[in-house]
Order: sequence, then structure tokens, then C-alpha cells
Amino acid sequence: MRSLLIIFPILLILLWGIMPLMLAVSVTVLALNLVAVLWLALALSLFGMLFFLLGWHNGSIVSRRSLGFTVFVLFVCIIPSFVSRRPLITLRAQSSLSLPWLILALIGTALTLALIGKRFRRFHQEQQAHEQLMAVVRDQLSEGIALYTPRLRMWWANAADHTLLDSRRDELRPLLQRAADTKRIAAQSFVINENLRVNVQAVPLKDGSISVLTRPLENDSSQFYERFIRRLVHDMRNPLAAIIAHASNLQHNPGQPEASTARTIEHEAQRLTRLVDSMLFDARLSYVPLALETLDLSDVVEEVYFQHDERAMREGKSFEMETPSQSAQFHGDRDLLVRALSNLVDNSLKYCRAGATVTISLITGDDDYVIKVVDTGEGIPPEFLPDRIFEALVRARPRESGSGLGLSIVKKIVELHGGQITAESIVGKGTTMTLWLPK
Repeated sequence: MRSLLIIFPILLILLWGIMPLMLAVSVTVLALNLVAVLWLALALSLFGMLFFLLGWHNGSIVSRRSLGFTVFVLFVCIIPSFVSRRPLITLRAQSSLSLPWLILALIGTALTLALIGKRFRRFHQEQQAHEQLMAVVRDQLSEGIALYTPRLRMWWANAADHTLLDSRRDELRPLLQRAADTKRIAAQSFVINENLRVNVQAVPLKDGSISVLTRPLENDSSQFYERFIRRLVHDMRNPLAAIIAHASNLQHNPGQPEASTARTIEHEAQRLTRLVDSMLFDARLSYVPLALETLDLSDVVEEVYFQHDERAMREGKSFEMETPSQSAQFHGDRDLLVRALSNLVDNSLKYCRAGATVTISLITGDDDYVIKVVDTGEGIPPEFLPDRIFEALVRARPRESGSGLGLSIVKKIVELHGGQITAESIVGKGTTMTLWLPK
């Protein structure tokens, strides 16, 4: 809009100032009297408004207002000329090019006014849409939205943000500071009261300011148990059916081999145990705060390595570790980080054949730590990448006995520490899981 307002005067200067000088043309306007001058000014103004309205209505004069205004303009401009006995306005051209120039200048001015009307219409519509959107964000959105200056001072917030966070505003500063220092998204959950818990996400913007999104989390016990039971029922039916069927075989067919049936019962019972353990651990992430401490990520990676190196050797697989020589100090929950990395390594070993290689490495960057778990295993089908593989109860291999919660738990742990996780994989060649943890 600003560019158009600059171009319009320049175009008028070009049409009415520079072109006459270049073509050496001029037109003298002679008015009969003062009334004629006023009539000419009014007629030109009304014609300008008419073309502006034509642009505003996209060239349409069908509407009642536009049609009525058009008739009014023609009446004002034409009738006085017929009523007056003498010409109200007389034009004198000094050369043969004067008249073409005058017509061109008038047409150019009219088209420019129509273009301005069209742009003003679009600007007006955008303003209306913006105001409506801001009204929804400000008054109707259930999630809280706030903007903070680079100095971490709040300069705008919607009604939901005030309702959710005004009582805990001082506790947000460490989260905002972490996002500002690391230039990465930082997230944390806060317990507001007995019936309300929120997740706050701080996002650093390019100009140094920070946007904060606050989402209310379910804290009602009935809703939690409803979701909890739904997840359990989803994946418990198959192993329970297998246990019941094989136990029935033992009872009614004592003559058949018992070793296979016993192994099946043990396998399915272990599967149920893993599922229940994952569900309880998932619930703990939602309701138990982090046990934060200052730790060395190299020690965490080393602990995970020694948890799985014997298994790797037993299965004929190579398990390697790469860590920096210097300390990698990090403020986090050691048990949760070990659990997350252990889940990733366990998956890599599970889906690798004998002779494959699994590598866990820690790299110290300028702003964050990068932990990678790389394997040369079966890989993940592309339809599960990049995000679906991290959804709860999603398994890339439905026939396997996993709970479908391992990677979703890993993602939750990483995000609770203000980090991110990504998956890259090629079927038949291997998978790379990458974790970024802010310093």
C-alpha cells in the first residue's frame, strides 16, 4: 500500500509534468466564470471518485449505490453544459499532439485511480480479516498466546494467557531465558492448581522476541483413566487371547508337546509386562516433575553402552560408542535420559541382523549437544517418517511384540528437556535417530 501511494504522485508528475515538457505541448483551460471553475473542479473530483469506486468494486457498477453514483456524476457533469448558453470551459491546444496527450493523461489518471481503489479494497478486506482473527485469538482461543520483547518483558497477551498464567508469571522467566539463550524451542509443564496443569512452549523469533503458547492439559482423573484404559485395551487383547488359548491346550490336550506352549505363554506374558510398564512410565512423564541435576552426558551415553554391549556381542552384532574427551555438562533428569537412549539402542539391536553395526555418539555443538544412534538394520518404511513413528501405539512392524510406546516416550523425554528428535531411515540400509539437547 505504501509503494502504491508513492507511485501515484510520481505517475501524476510523469503524465502532467514531464510528458508535456518532452512533447512540447500544452493545453490552456479558459473558464467562463467562477461558477464554471467550481463546476470543473467538482466534475473532475466526481470522475476521480467514480473510477476509484469502479476499482473498489472490481469494475462493476451494477450495485445500486454504484449505479446511482454514476448517474449522479453524469448529471452533474453533463447537464450544466446543456443549460448554459455559452461554453463553461474552453480548451485551447498549441499543437496537434496536445489533444492526444490530454486524452492519454486523463485515461492514465483514471486507470491509476481504479487501481488504487482495487488495492484499497484488498487492504480493507485484509484489515477486516486481521481484526476478526485477532478478536478470535484475543477473546475466544482456549490456548494462551503471549509475545515477549528481547528483554523478556511481556507486551501482548490474549485473555486465555492472562487466565492461565498470571498467577505463575514469575516462574516463566527461566524458560524464556533458556529459549532466548539457546535460540531453540523450550517447553515446560506447570501445575497451576489442583484442577489445572498447562504446557508452556517458548519459541524464539528472528527479531529476538519470544512467542509463548500455553496449552491446558487434561488433569481430571476420570479423563486420564479413560484414556489409560483405552490404550491398554487396544494392545492387550492379542497376548491375552494367546495366553488363554495355550493354557486351554495344556488343560485339554495333555498329550501334545508342552515346551512350545510354555514358551508362547511366557513370551506373551512378557509382552503384557512390557506394555504395562510402558503405560505406567508414560503416565509418570505426564504427572511427575523432572528430577533435575547437573550431569555429564558422556556418562549417560557410557551407561547406556554398558547396558547393551553384552547383548550385542551375544547376538553377533557390533555396538560402538563415540564421546568427546571433554566434559558435556547438562542440566537434566539422568534416569529419563538413560531410559530414552536405552529405548533407541534396544530398537536398533532388535531390528538388526547378526553382523550389523549400532553406534551411539555424542557431539558437542556451539549451542546444543547432538546424540545419534545409528544402525545398519532393516530401516523404517517411509510412510512412518518423519513424525508418525513417534506417535503412541504406532508400530512400523505390526507383527512384532513391541508396545508401540517406546519412541513416543523417547520424544516426550527429549521435549521435556527442551530438545528435539528426528528420524532418518532407508529400508534395508539402516536408521539414524538424532537428539538435540540445548546447552
